[in-house]
Amino acid sequence: MITNTIELLKRFQLRDDTGELVNWAGGQVEIIDCIMNRESPDGLKRVETIAATQYGKSLAVGAGLAMRASTFPEKWSIVAGTKEKARIIMEYVTMFSLNNPAIRSQLDIDTPLERLRMKKSQDRLGYKKHGEVRVFSADATRVAEVSKSLMGFGSPNVVEDESALIPDVLQATVMRMLGGHKDNFLMKIGNPFNRNHFLRTWLSDHYYKIFIDYERALKEGRFSEEFINEMRDEAMFDILYACKFPEEGMIDEKGWIPLLTESEITRAYANEEDQMFGIKRLGCDVAGGGRNYSVMVVRGFNLAKKIYKKNEPDTMRFASNVLQTATDLKVKDRDIFVDKVGIGRGAFDKLKSAKDWIIGINGGDSPTNERFFNIRAEMYWRAREWVLHGGKLLPDKDWMQLASVKYKVNPSGKLQIMSKEEMLRNGIDSPDVADGFAMTFARSEEPPAMTQTQTINVQPPNLDPYSNYV
Repeated sequence: MITNTIELLKRFQLRDDTGELVNWAGGQVEIIDCIMNRESPDGLKRVETIAATQYGKSLAVGAGLAMRASTFPEKWSIVAGTKEKARIIMEYVTMFSLNNPAIRSQLDIDTPLERLRMKKSQDRLGYKKHGEVRVFSADATRVAEVSKSLMGFGSPNVVEDESALIPDVLQATVMRMLGGHKDNFLMKIGNPFNRNHFLRTWLSDHYYKIFIDYERALKEGRFSEEFINEMRDEAMFDILYACKFPEEGMIDEKGWIPLLTESEITRAYANEEDQMFGIKRLGCDVAGGGRNYSVMVVRGFNLAKKIYKKNEPDTMRFASNVLQTATDLKVKDRDIFVDKVGIGRGAFDKLKSAKDWIIGINGGDSPTNERFFNIRAEMYWRAREWVLHGGKLLPDKDWMQLASVKYKVNPSGKLQIMSKEEMLRNGIDSPDVADGFAMTFARSEEPPAMTQTQTINVQPPNLDPYSNYV
């Protein structure tokens, strides 16, 4: 069947928005083949694909859907954790439908092509032969509404994008919808973020598996060695590129994973002879008394140390202590990072008036890397990577707060740190020392990531793409 799919791709001559012929890798052809035939090569109606991020799995799905839905009178649903994620595939379906004359001729006669060209984030696309593709978001906050919409559409064919981010309760709705049709097809694609239904079906004999980690992607020419070496220090390399599920016992029922384990923290403890060197950065977490503490953490290139922790209700006094500490340690103004939200605002304003170049931190601000939910998640992840790559901690029991800080990937595919409010609801005190430590990573000197390359090329002849599907 793969041979037939390669011939079909030659007939369709699919091109991207630049007009370039798309170069398909072997794994992408496998994905397209399963969609075009609505089954795996061994006849299974269930397919699960785990592929490295940026490999091009969504592009392949979009190509398969555009060709299949324009040829057969079938309903296809794209389901993802958020509508924005589901629309990624839909944008590719739209791109191929507009850029390919044969597929474009099959669009519904009332399809507004100009509007489609201007705004590709459509929720529905229909074709003359009554094929239809529609987008649904598996939003965990709107379970009843989403379930009603899915059951109402009643599609016998479903593609799940980032399937591991779809909650089990909504996965059950998808399966009920499919169960209403004798002949149905399901393709689950994504990265192994969670040990939920995505792992259970990966272990099931009822699913055909397509596995594309970075090693296979390298062999297919989708990535370069330089790119992979660059990405090894990026967030979640094991999940996004090595395609490994989180270890059992590391993830709770809501998908939260400890930032660092207690053994990882202990292994990072410095010896007595270790000396701090390099540029010093000072992280200052401001509290207003109660159960919380005002904290200062200093970090050099190799070593971090808690140097101040007091139940200090007077934030102005704490600001004065920060100024004196920075002077004593010879920390430059631009290397002082201070919480500027809520109770910390007054202290930050006082420090800013004395040292104009200090950096105010609002954990809710936008990150520099779009993989993170906010700057708080980005800072904590840099802190984690620093520790795992040899950064040392001057022994102190408060470093164990790093084990109580937890992260997960949210439905939008962004890495998120558990909020202080949720930590408090779970009986976890504010991680003041950990916060001060994380602030020293608010600025990164890491180089930008490289871009991937595409090398595999299929040169198609000019044939009728629908000749075998009339």
